[in-house]
Amino acid sequence: MKRRFILTALLTLTALPAFAAGPAIDRVNGSNSLRCGYVEYEPALTKDLKTGQWHGFDYDIVQAITNRLDLKTEYAAATGWGTVAADLNAGKFDMLCSTFWVHPNVAKFALFSRPAYFQPVFLVARTNDSRFDGTHLLNDPTLTMVAVDGDNPVAIAKADFPQAKISTLPNMTDPSQVLLAIADGKGDFTITDAMTFGDYAEHNPGKLHIVNPDRPVRVYPSSYVFRSDDGQLRDAVNAALDELILDGTIDRIMNKYDTHPNGYYRATVPYRNPYKQEK
Repeated sequence: MKRRFILTALLTLTALPAFAAGPAIDRVNGSNSLRCGYVEYEPALTKDLKTGQWHGFDYDIVQAITNRLDLKTEYAAATGWGTVAADLNAGKFDMLCSTFWVHPNVAKFALFSRPAYFQPVFLVARTNDSRFDGTHLLNDPTLTMVAVDGDNPVAIAKADFPQAKISTLPNMTDPSQVLLAIADGKGDFTITDAMTFGDYAEHNPGKLHIVNPDRPVRVYPSSYVFRSDDGQLRDAVNAALDELILDGTIDRIMNKYDTHPNGYYRATVPYRNPYKQEK
């Protein structure tokens, strides 16, 4: 599962070390290299231990960004979702090169790039359970949602359907266990992304379904992250991302990895052509 933000990460973000000396753009321009922080997960970013080669759509996008900026890429330091801002401030890397779901509380401590793409999350229930079809009426004390403790679905439930019960699994539980709990009748529904659901459904066909796939519960912008004083580096990456979106590079990259329907929504750069003849 592409897990870019865990609510418990806020505990880490509330006490950050002092900024590393100088903005990262000075080091980047001086060395012609970008030091990446990273979180490994499929299909975004993984390293082949035999060859040392990196793979995934985040790798491909970041390589395209650094090519446009005439920079080399160095995968400098592993990090975790809850320690990104602290590690940026400590100078361990210049940019988080693993896309991160944009969240207002994290934006208090770090800068986000423009979204490279968007990721929807959906209501998932048992295939033979039609109670949710055509509606998202979840604010019911007789319903139980299963989720990983501290994960985004818990916050969604508290905001959108606070009367429903929440059954949580330990923080580091694999997301497939949440889906297994729903299939086994230990809860009524959960909320997850289409990639996680698709991987589960391939091995457990017919047990669960995405309810109303045209109506996601949330859509998360997915962006790269910078230290809070690195606006110039962030803007340079944004300029590269705009080019890559407009010329179709991001689409071509994501098409290689978008293995399940509704996995990733594409970002656009808004503009209007006043000379185009409308039909």
